[in-house]
Amino acid sequence: MSPILRAILAILVSMMCFSVLNAMSKTLSQHYPVIEVIWARYFFAFVLMLALFLPTSGMNLFRFRNLGSQVVRGVLLFLSSFLYFNGLVYMPLATAAAISLTSPLIVTALSARFLQEPVGRRRWAAVCVGFVGALIVVRPGQAQFDWHALLIVGSTLCSALYQLYSRRYGPTERADASATLATIVGTVAASPFLPFDWVMPAGGWHWTLFAGMGVMAGVGHYFLTIAYSQAPAAVVAPFNYLQLVGAALLGYLVFGDIPDAWSWVGAGVIVASGLYIGHRERIRHRLSQQPANKN
Repeated sequence: MSPILRAILAILVSMMCFSVLNAMSKTLSQHYPVIEVIWARYFFAFVLMLALFLPTSGMNLFRFRNLGSQVVRGVLLFLSSFLYFNGLVYMPLATAAAISLTSPLIVTALSARFLQEPVGRRRWAAVCVGFVGALIVVRPGQAQFDWHALLIVGSTLCSALYQLYSRRYGPTERADASATLATIVGTVAASPFLPFDWVMPAGGWHWTLFAGMGVMAGVGHYFLTIAYSQAPAAVVAPFNYLQLVGAALLGYLVFGDIPDAWSWVGAGVIVASGLYIGHRERIRHRLSQQPANKN
């Protein structure tokens, strides 16, 4: 199997896991406090990481070159989860997924300052168009406006900053150690609130969903790492938009949610702008691989 095909299959598995994870969290949030759901997502993911990586990595799983930046990265991921899960309780899966898909646009907009990566006029134009699509989905000032959408917007910003930290410091750290520390930070951040807002899970099915969230999160991030290690980001990134398909399908089958027409229009604008940015990244990657003209 070629690395490109391996990366595509890995990102498909990753997007499926994240879609199922969000459906599980929305289901559990209807019966349990959101902070309990978030804690379970991180705790069971941590248990999975230990089972997968500790036998082979040993204590290297807890060694870092830049611990402070790794902790900041973990806090950003926790904040992203906290805001997203709280917003998801009140919003359709597909609508929340459409807003969260602006994350690559935010990464592109901030990469010039944070990563010193040049962003050309065409990509800036695509970023602006993508944010117009986000406004169509959110529709601030309209009668249909749901302020819970702002929680998803905040989550998306935290997710973009998390990705920027991953790009900046990821090459100097072990992937398994970075993933494990993120689960530790999330578990520690959520644990102090549990004694004040804990409801004992009722029955084996709910315990299965709680543990399943950790498995979906751990496996999803694991395959996401594989995808970006096997192929350029410009090849992998467009497949992130399949999460919108999974969210729409599960939202309809599990919750009976059908986003309105304007939400689909906005989602289409966001996806189109993101795909164009991916296209420009692919061109830049191809040009960077060409030998320099010595004449």
